[in-house]
Amino acid sequence: MATDINLSASIRTNLLSLQQTNALFERTSERLSTGLKVNSALDGTSAFFTARSLNNRAGDLAELKDGMGQAIQTLKAADKGIEALTQLVSQAKTIAEQAKEASAQVSKIESTVAASTTNTAATLMSAAFGSALSLTNTFIIAVNGAGTTTILFSATNTIQSVMDQITAADTAITATYNTTTDKIEIAGTAGTEVTISATSANFGVAAGTTVFGSTGSGSSVTDLEADFEKVMTEMNKIYQDAGYKGINLINGNDLTVTTNENSTTQVISSATLNVTGVGFTAATVTWSTASNIDTSITEAGTALATLRTTASGFSADLGLLNTREDFTGEIIETLEAGAGLLVNASLEEESANLLALQTRQSLGTSALTFANQVQNSVLQLFR
Repeated sequence: MATDINLSASIRTNLLSLQQTNALFERTSERLSTGLKVNSALDGTSAFFTARSLNNRAGDLAELKDGMGQAIQTLKAADKGIEALTQLVSQAKTIAEQAKEASAQVSKIESTVAASTTNTAATLMSAAFGSALSLTNTFIIAVNGAGTTTILFSATNTIQSVMDQITAADTAITATYNTTTDKIEIAGTAGTEVTISATSANFGVAAGTTVFGSTGSGSSVTDLEADFEKVMTEMNKIYQDAGYKGINLINGNDLTVTTNENSTTQVISSATLNVTGVGFTAATVTWSTASNIDTSITEAGTALATLRTTASGFSADLGLLNTREDFTGEIIETLEAGAGLLVNASLEEESANLLALQTRQSLGTSALTFANQVQNSVLQLFR
């Protein structure tokens, strides 16, 4: 049966000292390699579990902070959408104001000389246009390229009857007698193109054809109405494209953001900023009357106010989220620093310990060698 080896007291003492040194050497080497003085619960139960709890909370908050960052991007996308809609509404308002101006314009042509409504038509034409017209004469009116209307006048016609014929030719023109100038005036509504063909000189032009009024290029109410509706159509498209990761704050999608590990939330209420959502009656308009144009101008003003109010609300939400995100980041740093104070090793101190232990280990090995030499001296007595 094997028995324990008996070591001398000096050898055993040196051996134990060397073993302790090696254990400290291993511990110091581990601290330097991991950067931690507490690597497991065996190194310090209280510090280990307290640090773990702090780091776990920091990790949870980091995930929430990421969510806040994504919510901020969602708000920024909505803000970009509002900016685009504001530009479109401003453009629509400008178009409506142009139409209002165009609807107030009247294009007209008048006779070259004064006359009197008490005259017969033939007498009026002779006096007004300085021509010895025959008792029967004509001129032809066409409006906006439509069919022509022949206006007849003779000695039996009154001036009013001639003006009535002209007015009846088209709803876009009106013939009146100007009592201030004593001249006949033919007026066309804004955007109306009136063509007059005469068999002799009248209404200030030589025999032939003359055109007065707007040709409709850029100032026609009808064209402006079409432009306005194009803007409305684009508004109904662009508000749908302001989403981020499936959430569109200007298309009715509310956003809920969790701000702490206790599930406290911040709800960002959405809006639906399509054409009707911002205050317009519809995406199509009928500008047949000036009052309808006034309505569109008023609605554009309401839409701008709605967009600005919505943007202001989102700006407040963005400010709150930015503050919460910054605060959460600072809390994370505080938690991680606190955990580090409990478990992190001092690399400077551990480096110094390693050098000391290396010296101590070398000295321990030498001391063990010297103690063993005493045993060798006894062995020499048997030789």
